[in-house]
Amino acid sequence: MATSKFWSDASLEPKRQHRWLLYVGGEPVAGSTQGTIGIPTYVVKRVAKPQFSISETVHSFFGHKFYYPGSVEWQTTSFTLVDPVDPDVSAKLYNALISSGYNVPESQPVNTLSKDLSVKALGNIITLQQLNAENAVVDQFQLYNPWITSVEFGSLDYESDAMVEVNVTIRYDYATFNTGTA
Repeated sequence: MATSKFWSDASLEPKRQHRWLLYVGGEPVAGSTQGTIGIPTYVVKRVAKPQFSISETVHSFFGHKFYYPGSVEWQTTSFTLVDPVDPDVSAKLYNALISSGYNVPESQPVNTLSKDLSVKALGNIITLQQLNAENAVVDQFQLYNPWITSVEFGSLDYESDAMVEVNVTIRYDYATFNTGTA
């Protein structure tokens, strides 16, 4: 039995790397172009899809080793933003840092940084949608309880006219995946 290939069947379509939207800080709302912390979807230039790894447990028995799957660990992921003058993405990310409980050293010190505060800075969910040629969602990842682990505000160069990019790395508790929502 022959299997159809996308290049020989016009009704089949491969997933394309350039068709996606990232909503930072909340689930997508019809007609909305940004998440709850106000980062518009059009300033997101690149995103790494979620990854996980599974630990292993080894059991030795009569000179042989047997391997069993262990716990699932979701890896950090990252995205790159273009930093326009308006809306100022650097300011929005710095405000997310402040709203997660960080105090500038000149201000009153904080005893502890609670995870509850850091999670609220980005909202409870980050949503990554992969789209088809008709802009319908074909895949969707939702990352739960995300928080920022690092931000690189980019670099400046007198010899370049490129846009300033901001790189953000996040940690999250777990992700869900839905397919075929188109």
